[in-house]
Amino acid sequence: MNTTDNEATEGFIQDNPSIVSEQTEIKQEVEEVEEVEEVVSKGCCDNISETISDQDFKQKINVNISFIMEMYRVVMASFLIIFVPQKCGDNICGMLENIHTEDPLNAVGFGTNVASFLSFLAMYYYEIRRENKMITYLHINPELPRDNDAVDEALNNLPDKKKQAILYLDKRYQKCTYAAMGTFALNTALSSIVINNSYLDNKTITALLTNVLFMALKIVDAYGIANTEENIFYSAYLKSKTQYNDVDPDKMIRPVEESSV
Repeated sequence: MNTTDNEATEGFIQDNPSIVSEQTEIKQEVEEVEEVEEVVSKGCCDNISETISDQDFKQKINVNISFIMEMYRVVMASFLIIFVPQKCGDNICGMLENIHTEDPLNAVGFGTNVASFLSFLAMYYYEIRRENKMITYLHINPELPRDNDAVDEALNNLPDKKKQAILYLDKRYQKCTYAAMGTFALNTALSSIVINNSYLDNKTITALLTNVLFMALKIVDAYGIANTEENIFYSAYLKSKTQYNDVDPDKMIRPVEESSV
């Protein structure tokens, strides 16, 4: 019975060319959709793979990961009054006890802790923006000179707006670094006095020196990066003292071709 029905159906379709034509069109449309889906799938995978393997992308990821790690020492070096062990009566102070005291000097010291933390945040904010901008628009070219004038000439290959943005961020980073250095020094001095008044034992000195020196290394490094001539751009995260001295080829101004008369 099924064989007879199938033969009848096939005979009916053959006697009606319009049905055959519709089936052919549907089959072609399905094949076209499958081809488009395959191309889109390959295109998305290729784009993701290209992005991940891009050198600029890798450097930006490294900057963000490094910043997360840097935040630990910023907190520890800023809030010295909280994290350095101190004596309260016959016991070690808790974190809240270090903050909530009737001693006005302690309140002033904690105020400098907060000021130091905020100054470091400002420094890191411009440091990361500066680094990402340089990764995007500048290039490390060992074949070109690295002096101030040569880099200035290379920057002329960028649109003026982009060049000025790089110089602005570099200058802001320089000022924020100097401010962070001054605030850090003041915070260390006042916090040391407060902590000395509540000295516990050798743990107090060890923790204080560790936290201060931990951040002092970063301050020295940041000063060396920021205290340069106008067009000298050292990387804050590539630790081999890498200098950006050329424009990224993808970001150069392309000369407008003169139309033939």
